[in-house]
Amino acid sequence: MIHKRKGLFSRFSGSKPSAILRFQARLLKELAVSSSTPKKWRDQVKSILSEAATVIDVRFLYAFLLGEDDKWDFELFWLDEPSPETRTSTEALLTRKLTEDGAYQNIRQFKFIHTVVNAGAPEPRVMAQDFELHARTFQIETPRESGIVGMGLARRGRPHPLERIAIDGTLTSFVNIISALKALSAYTLEVERFATRDPLTNLYNQTSFWDLLEYETSRSKRQKYTFSLLVIDLDNFKAINDSFGHEVGDTFLKAVSVILKNAVRSGDIAARYAGDQFTAILPVCDEGQAHAVAGRIIESVRSYACPTASGTAVKGTVSIGIAVYPDHAGEPKDLFLLADNMVTQAKTCGKDRLSMPSEHDDVEVLKSMGEQSIMILEALANKRIVPYFQPIMDVKTRKIEAYEVLTRIVMPDRVITAAEFIEKAEGMGAIGRLDYQLFEHTLAKVRETKYEGSLFINLSPKALVLSEFMPTIRKMMRDYGLDPSKLIFEITERDTVKNIRLFDKLIHELKQDGFRFAIDDFGSGYSSFQYIKTFSIDFLKVDGAFIRALVGDSTAEKHIVSSIAALAGKLQIKTIAEYVESKEILCEVESAGIDYAQGYFIQKPSPDLF
Repeated sequence: MIHKRKGLFSRFSGSKPSAILRFQARLLKELAVSSSTPKKWRDQVKSILSEAATVIDVRFLYAFLLGEDDKWDFELFWLDEPSPETRTSTEALLTRKLTEDGAYQNIRQFKFIHTVVNAGAPEPRVMAQDFELHARTFQIETPRESGIVGMGLARRGRPHPLERIAIDGTLTSFVNIISALKALSAYTLEVERFATRDPLTNLYNQTSFWDLLEYETSRSKRQKYTFSLLVIDLDNFKAINDSFGHEVGDTFLKAVSVILKNAVRSGDIAARYAGDQFTAILPVCDEGQAHAVAGRIIESVRSYACPTASGTAVKGTVSIGIAVYPDHAGEPKDLFLLADNMVTQAKTCGKDRLSMPSEHDDVEVLKSMGEQSIMILEALANKRIVPYFQPIMDVKTRKIEAYEVLTRIVMPDRVITAAEFIEKAEGMGAIGRLDYQLFEHTLAKVRETKYEGSLFINLSPKALVLSEFMPTIRKMMRDYGLDPSKLIFEITERDTVKNIRLFDKLIHELKQDGFRFAIDDFGSGYSSFQYIKTFSIDFLKVDGAFIRALVGDSTAEKHIVSSIAALAGKLQIKTIAEYVESKEILCEVESAGIDYAQGYFIQKPSPDLF
């Protein structure tokens, strides 16, 4: 016997329109979609079923859809607890209906999932033939999926016209919930994919690489097998970007990612580490096998020709570093540092080749060099390149007339001086980015403190000669409102030896803009006075070795310093003594005729300006 809810249809006789309208309004509340929808969608369907039961004699809702494990599910939502016989006959009915649907008739593997709204409230024992099914198919464009939603009503003949409205409203709400579920689930998967994958190449990204390298190292320790790590760096990739544009550069990077995936095995792990650098983890792979894989990659990249809009084919090469666990290192970070240093070694030896540690290499030294590279890159990423300021004092008046800007990397546990990382930053091509960051932080400090004096700043010659460097510096100065005459670029005498013609032209151009220049470490080379003649210099910073020696027994340094001061005075070039570390040295500097002094006796470098 069919169970009927008492008085249900009597409501249609007196206030049919208002009952349906109230029901429709309640359904609208169930359509709110949020980030919690994927977790709470079953609760929303149960609520829809409860609301629908107030106006129609609905016993269950169902949905046939693709589940999270990519297998099909039949979700049944019962108003009351069905008997085992009711469940079995209903499952058989829905299975038969599915085989009659041309779109789904070939799906054989699926499972039924039962959910009860009023748990413990028994449904009268009924069979499937006592139910009247109403169904609707749904399709979602993004993600492209389809399925079926439906309901089971107590069979009682043709539905009342207002019942039809309630049925349609219920099915529409059900479809909307399922669509939201699928859309948000797909969005979540996409977010997870972008969290682990590089969007350009679809290889694993740097974060995933480190997680997988940690995992592979742990697994190799447990199972006692060897694995290899490749670090792959494109040679001269910046030239491709500069000459042909980033679109061609991106095409080249995607092509290299395909070459990498084709060169490694299906179980190997390929990643885009950063920019034009890739990595590959090769489980159960010794040195010889890794060498063969790296050779295939080098040969394939060498053979590749990247097309351009002009019809020119762009060719490139890669340098590859190899490190093997546990032969070369036993920890993930050390393994990467070694492979990364092998890349540097390959580039130093001419590029377009591979390199791995040999028995003659000092592994600890290589690891130290690699750690320095990572430290510099992390400092740049976290904006830890900061200026420290050391005052420059007028020797006669004892007043602070300017500050020298010194480069520091501020780590959580210590402050690293420029002497510890500048050479490495230049070697790895990061000096331009480092100087940009230093300069921007300096200008921000000047604006914050309203400082109006002069600044001496050591910028690497390798950065100064970059085509985009000075235009960027000029723009920064305009943005911050700094007068070029307030900025004195320091260049070292040792640097000018290698680039004398280039510097002559560069200094001449920048002097026309109002910038000023100082030669640092003056007197340390063999052609010091030649530079005074060649360059239009405003300041000479006397080499610290001479200044420290002013208080010694030798009189030679005193004569040298006095001669430098006298000559500079006649040429209207101001002189600065560095390493003034005591009152005695300051007195000797003044006696020698030096104009300005800086050093620990005056003040140590500080992050504060003033």
